[in-house]
Amino acid sequence: MGRGKFLAWIREKWGEGILWNEPLSRHTSWKVGGPCDLMIFPRNLEELREIVEKASQEGEPLFVMGRGTNLLVLDGGIRGAVINLSRGLKEVVFEGERVRAGAGADLPFLAAQAEKRGLSGLEFAGGIPGTVGGGVKGNAGSFGQSIDQILKGLKIIDWLGQDYIAGRKDLEFSYRSFNLPCAGVIVEAEFGLQKEEPEAIRKKTKDLQKERRRRQPLRSLTAGSVFKNPPGAHAGQIIESLGLKGKIMGQAKICDLHANFIENLGEAKAVDLLGLIALIRGKAEKELGLNLELEVQIVGEK
Repeated sequence: MGRGKFLAWIREKWGEGILWNEPLSRHTSWKVGGPCDLMIFPRNLEELREIVEKASQEGEPLFVMGRGTNLLVLDGGIRGAVINLSRGLKEVVFEGERVRAGAGADLPFLAAQAEKRGLSGLEFAGGIPGTVGGGVKGNAGSFGQSIDQILKGLKIIDWLGQDYIAGRKDLEFSYRSFNLPCAGVIVEAEFGLQKEEPEAIRKKTKDLQKERRRRQPLRSLTAGSVFKNPPGAHAGQIIESLGLKGKIMGQAKICDLHANFIENLGEAKAVDLLGLIALIRGKAEKELGLNLELEVQIVGEK
């Protein structure tokens, strides 16, 4: 009964702004994933809060996503409502050496805006094709730098729609992961940057982008690094040492350029990607005694 009320309410409130039975393959960088029951694109915090409150009241399952760049959605899709933040919560406000950014703001855009203002600290994020919210949730990073090194605070709304403000001391990060201090949705992050000459920032950014192009298959359909780097090692080198570079299952392939990337060759299904992930993990465990930990998030139903 509760779900029927939620669906009637959302249909009346948003009408044509909702995508019904929408394939997640249209919203993830891997271009795979079955359908969700419905997808909603809140434009601002007030709309997001209203959706969360109503869903909580009526028992509607919610899944929150950004640009889907670190996400493997299974072929059965996601039951319940998907809140997609890729079209809203994009406001960016600079105040001296601090910047507040909405969860839906793109990390490369944020890095470019900081560069224009002569603010250093976000250069590493210039090539990470995700949103601020997703970047915080996964403690995104590259070339030895990561979000937790510059994050100063977060604004979250819990599943009842209430605000939760957290300072840096309240936040627990580890390598490529973050524990939310309360169950809910990240809506805004504050970062602390440092003054530097714009030309020096541009050079750093350019050098990092050049190195990224050299190392990574940027033109392929991937979700970035599949596995976290074990302490003192690189997952890509481990996978290559196992003789798995170039291995194909269905329409998925372990990348020739960087073995910690798995490519969709065009028509891959989640089951193809899962097969390669299982192959890599199984061989690493059997031959090296290593438990490779996933960096990508796997969601949905088989």
